[in-house]
Amino acid sequence: MAATENKIFRLDERCVLAISGADAESFLQNIVTQDVAGFKGGELRYGCLLTPQGRFLHDFFIFKDGDDFFLECEAARKDDLLRRLKMFRLRAKVEMDETDLAVYAGAEMPAQKFSFPDPRLPELGFRSYLSSTVKAEPSAACKDKRISLGVPEGGSEIKPEGDTIADVNLDKLNAVSWKKGCFVGQEVTARMKNRGLVKKRLAVVSGENLTAGDALTQGGIAVGEVRAVNAARGEGLALLKLAAVEAASASPIAQPDGGKIAARFPVWLDMENP
Repeated sequence: MAATENKIFRLDERCVLAISGADAESFLQNIVTQDVAGFKGGELRYGCLLTPQGRFLHDFFIFKDGDDFFLECEAARKDDLLRRLKMFRLRAKVEMDETDLAVYAGAEMPAQKFSFPDPRLPELGFRSYLSSTVKAEPSAACKDKRISLGVPEGGSEIKPEGDTIADVNLDKLNAVSWKKGCFVGQEVTARMKNRGLVKKRLAVVSGENLTAGDALTQGGIAVGEVRAVNAARGEGLALLKLAAVEAASASPIAQPDGGKIAARFPVWLDMENP
């Protein structure tokens, strides 16, 4: 993305929700994976909503203005997120509404009130929440950069009610506060971390004719699935069994058409403690 480093990109696939009311902080604190207490000025945090069994439902970015919280989420699945949040509201004094803020990203952060460093990786630059009238480029370059860095996003790359956050490396991307205490799915998530139960991870793969959704095999046995593709570079993201990657030099990982793929784990992923 060298030629586009100074550009700003609009992410129409994302939107912003407002969570307000006297109980907004305690409401979110009890259910999401990220700590929402003690926000500092100019801070953006990244988190998830999980099932009680520790399976992924939604990922989002969280920022605060005054007493109100804002969640940047996947636009196509915002209604599902709102529905699930309202299930937890009970008698809490909380209001939830969609805002008219648009989501932007890029390398050089603009001097705007709602502009923040991306909390996942420094290489991802910034996220900004601005008027929809701001001129910007389409978001394809941002997705391509995410893929090259091995960072998934949203329900098409992370399977709702299927993946754990460790499967797709979100546990290594600052999506979880391990010190905050309880959240929905906390017990299972903590057990996987503490007992070293992770058996698969999201990897960056390369090969010809990569297609999202393709099953990957090794010696005729299913070992993973392609989740996202940058066709121009022949790169993608794939969920793979750790054992399959370790054995790939002796037994190549194959696409449905028989083509072989190469797999690498992101440089930021600590594979000494998978």
